[in-house]
Amino acid sequence: MNSDRNLLTPKYYLIYEELCRQFEAGKYPVGTKIPSESELCEIHGVSRGTVREAVKLLIQQGVLTRERGRGTFVTEKEDKIAQDAQRLIGFTELMQQHGKKAHAKIFRRETVKPNSRIQRLLELKSSEKVVEIERLRFGDDEPLIIERSYYVYGYFYQILEFDLEKESIYEVLHRETDVRLGEAHQTIEAVKATPEDAKMLRIPPGDPLLLIKRLIRTKDDRLFQYTEDLYRSDRLNFKIHTQSYDEYQHDFKTPLRIQARGE
Repeated sequence: MNSDRNLLTPKYYLIYEELCRQFEAGKYPVGTKIPSESELCEIHGVSRGTVREAVKLLIQQGVLTRERGRGTFVTEKEDKIAQDAQRLIGFTELMQQHGKKAHAKIFRRETVKPNSRIQRLLELKSSEKVVEIERLRFGDDEPLIIERSYYVYGYFYQILEFDLEKESIYEVLHRETDVRLGEAHQTIEAVKATPEDAKMLRIPPGDPLLLIKRLIRTKDDRLFQYTEDLYRSDRLNFKIHTQSYDEYQHDFKTPLRIQARGE
């Protein structure tokens, strides 16, 4: 079985797994310099490109750090910032939960007529406008999320004049208006960082990101916001509570029955 798996698994990933086992076994303690790329090539009998892919994955996961002119070292793996996927929460509140100061840099804030896709998603009339905002969100001084959002102007105009680089949109909305947010529908998928996004997030182009598409309604079931957020997958993740089988199996019309041979 293992030999079959080795044939199907990319070589770089097998090296990644082997290095992970060595780190867990304490062969390379925190702060230790690991073998150079050429040494790893010789140890594993692979090309430099294969080794680089394995090391790159470990760097993305925070297991290794590369210091220019010195080499690659084992580092303390910093815990990721976990967000509950089943709860609608603002970035500011999320950072507060993890002891970080949230702030933002706004790259775009305009009242515009939406394109046909955004108009359809927000169920807008052809005469209705949206407020388009692009923000880079920071936890302390670390860029973590690129937010590209579209807000229904009929709701959002009330807070246009607030400083949305320093304040939470959701907090201002709750404090200054009678708009109350309701349910959100969201999807999560993996994408690669474009050169433009990588520059904003201070990561290499092509690094993995989480793309969260989110559609938010108000308490009275009116659409309020559509957003496409890019999360750094090396620093943030999502946690999801899954029901046990017993909690939902009653939804099946008939119980699952496995019949033995000859019965």
